[in-house]
Amino acid sequence: MDSQKASASVITLPMCQWLSTERSEDHLVAWSENREWRQYEFRLDVLSLIASLSATSHSRWALCLEDNYSFAVALLALIYSGKTPVLPGHFRPAVLAEQQNEFDALITDLPLSPDCPVLRIPFAPQAMLTVLPEWPQDASVILFTSGSTGKPQRIVKSVSCLELESQWLCGLWGTEFTDARFAATVAPHHMYGLSFAFMLPLSLGLPFATASVKYHEQLRSLAAAYSLVFISSPAFLERLDPTLNTPKLRHVFSAGGPLKHAAARLVERTCGDLPTEIYGTTETGIIAFRRQYQPDGVWTLFGDIAFSPCPDGNTALVSPLVSPSGHFTLSDEIRMRPSDPRHFELLGRKDRIVKIAEQRVSLTEIEQRLCQRDLLSEASVLTVEKRGRVYVAAVLVLSRSGEQFLDSQGQAALLDNLRQTLRSWISPVALPRYWRIVAAIPLNQQGKRSAAELQEMFL
Repeated sequence: MDSQKASASVITLPMCQWLSTERSEDHLVAWSENREWRQYEFRLDVLSLIASLSATSHSRWALCLEDNYSFAVALLALIYSGKTPVLPGHFRPAVLAEQQNEFDALITDLPLSPDCPVLRIPFAPQAMLTVLPEWPQDASVILFTSGSTGKPQRIVKSVSCLELESQWLCGLWGTEFTDARFAATVAPHHMYGLSFAFMLPLSLGLPFATASVKYHEQLRSLAAAYSLVFISSPAFLERLDPTLNTPKLRHVFSAGGPLKHAAARLVERTCGDLPTEIYGTTETGIIAFRRQYQPDGVWTLFGDIAFSPCPDGNTALVSPLVSPSGHFTLSDEIRMRPSDPRHFELLGRKDRIVKIAEQRVSLTEIEQRLCQRDLLSEASVLTVEKRGRVYVAAVLVLSRSGEQFLDSQGQAALLDNLRQTLRSWISPVALPRYWRIVAAIPLNQQGKRSAAELQEMFL
């Protein structure tokens, strides 16, 4: 679509030209609280790592790097070396050990000791190359699905698809980002962070922060010093301090799950920008976007993307970002508008509908019903298996009034109160049998709920 081709006033470069002389030697690439990295350093660091990699025979390298500049250097060096970057999406030793067969060696800036060769950053410089190797035409990156609903699945993503995605994003918003800097709460080891916190700033030639933003106070400090494009998720944005006003942000993106309307308005009041929410998956890349001017705003499809209804009731996505087939069956419930095929409503995951005692039970509905009470600020509902039978379980985060109720009347009274609320809406088999009260719902690095940690609460 013409509206999503890169504007003539926005100069974007494909990955193979990020280190080219089209960008001056003093061009700012990245920055931290203590220093800045320029184009000439970026090029030299990539060349030095290529020299180190050339001395090895390993082809698949996992990247476990907290520093985003080191990540950029490592990913480019691996591709130039004809090797494959593998992004595990997490740094936990036990889970890395489970995925050991997915990579041959590891590049890290962390104290990890996997059972494979490790190249540690900062690394000892090798004999310096002066010329970059030829860029491979079939370059790709291996990612993994978030694992929020089960074991992470391996996904091969071509660089050409990543670049096309960046062109769409630049075509829509590139002119808004002039002279801005990028900061993020999400890491580039997942699809959203890779696309928005890595590919987008480097394609546009805009500097990115080397460290992830972890607290609202950090965001406020950065925004006071720079004009920021902020890449974040509901896990961070829904917890902004409404009393801590932040200098106006240039643009706020959110992904990892739909933002509540109240949270979107909180971001607008606190940061001066109504966030742009992104809908997509690791398998598909970006699919759609929205800004919640009204509650539960509809989504708009990106670029040359379309939906196609399947005979079995599912929805197929048709997208040039899905390689190689161009088609992908969504696990989400989509309500399309026949008169307006570019817009749709997102109703939630189909795999959140489970059968218990031959009855269909919506876990999402139970969560929504629970959160209608002012006793809770958040709830996560799942199924657990006990002695061969499946039950509903709930993990609760109490609101301030919920904590007061708990202190005054006890946990038994609190849970009975919640059960009575649910009985008005759902069948008895859908009532949670097991309950846990926690300070916060456990999240993975992508800001999504961690299925494994939730299940462990009921072992």
